[in-house]
Amino acid sequence: MLAYAKALLVLPAWLRVWLQQFLSFLGIRGPQQIALGVLKGSFDTLLLVLLGSGFVAGGRIVMDTQYALPNSTQNVALKWAPIADRIARNADIPREVPLVLWFKENSMLAVNPDSCTGIIGAYDLVRSGEHPCFTPGPISDIEVSEQLIIAAQEFKKRCPEITYYTQSPEVIKRCYFAYNAGSGAAARLDPDQSAYVMNNYDEAHSNMVYSDVELGTVVVKQMGAWPTHLAMQSLVVSQIDVAGEERPFSLAILDLSTRLYDWASASASDLSHAVWGTDGNMEFPAARSLDQEACIGKAHTLGNITLRPRLNPVTFSPMLTQDVHGCSYSLPGVDISSDDSTAVLQAPMPGDVTTFTDRWYNTTIRIENDEWIVWLLHPRSYLVESGPVKRGQAVGVMGAVGYATGPHVHYTIFDKINETFVDPQQFLP
Repeated sequence: MLAYAKALLVLPAWLRVWLQQFLSFLGIRGPQQIALGVLKGSFDTLLLVLLGSGFVAGGRIVMDTQYALPNSTQNVALKWAPIADRIARNADIPREVPLVLWFKENSMLAVNPDSCTGIIGAYDLVRSGEHPCFTPGPISDIEVSEQLIIAAQEFKKRCPEITYYTQSPEVIKRCYFAYNAGSGAAARLDPDQSAYVMNNYDEAHSNMVYSDVELGTVVVKQMGAWPTHLAMQSLVVSQIDVAGEERPFSLAILDLSTRLYDWASASASDLSHAVWGTDGNMEFPAARSLDQEACIGKAHTLGNITLRPRLNPVTFSPMLTQDVHGCSYSLPGVDISSDDSTAVLQAPMPGDVTTFTDRWYNTTIRIENDEWIVWLLHPRSYLVESGPVKRGQAVGVMGAVGYATGPHVHYTIFDKINETFVDPQQFLP
């Protein structure tokens, strides 16, 4: 108490009066109460951290024991998790569902089977003529995304009562059963007796027998949809090890905070559409002036047309949010956002890709070929590693990482022939 009094004497008189009145206003009557408050707050914080760590550790235990997915499957699942989340949110189904359907129907391989049913097992759609044969053979990332969208829409159609926020095991299991066997069977039969849904969930549901028009009657070895759902849920939430690489707990916190940010952005976007009726577009100002951007030059018109950037990097509902800017930091370009804050980013041209974080902490995707270089800034995640990419290949997911005020991509093009940055507007469809 004496030390506390001496500390107060060091402060200016006006500050001592203000501090005493402020503490009295808060109901704090001395240093002991302050110390107890700090101690209690520290203890509560420690409990919160331990609780979060417990969730992560629990997820690892589940993944490493009963519901283990191969490392290769975990790698693919983590790569596609942001896209699956966007697809699921748009279809209003749980975020794990697109990944589970892909795993169940084709072991998460980007190869259409010879049966014409695609990676999503679309037997009914193909047989009924609603969808043509999915051409057998390897498919691109964009085609994978398109098929996952079809699967998500069909899942919701067969189980309209499910939503993005559904956590009820009974509802989710019944919906997986409906996707596999049809809504009528799901209404009459018990999903707990379905090998497609429950195999390897526990000892009572091991090596279940499955009857199928295509496969006949077989003893199932693969995990059912429900234990796979739990495994995917644990994988995405805890950001578990990938190929032996330890993921820190901070990534789980980042994942949660990003989802909250995305939810808030989506809600704001929905509100703006309801109030103002806005639609996504890529309209540029009628009167554009690039005089202040002295680093922008003229693009060459000859050369190899197959190398030219021809696609918008934002695949879903692109919107211009800021015209050409950035000469001051040697990366002039345009800002493009979307109604979907986690829209997939695609390669505007073929070339060799590299990914890195620049000195301003902007995540960056850089693609270069013999005539052009393009930069895509601020992605929340990369879908490619260093190496060649094709035009239209999915390369990332739009975000706001680095010097950014919201989810968008800063798109820059450099002309290697004329050795100058150019106006991206000339290359956007």
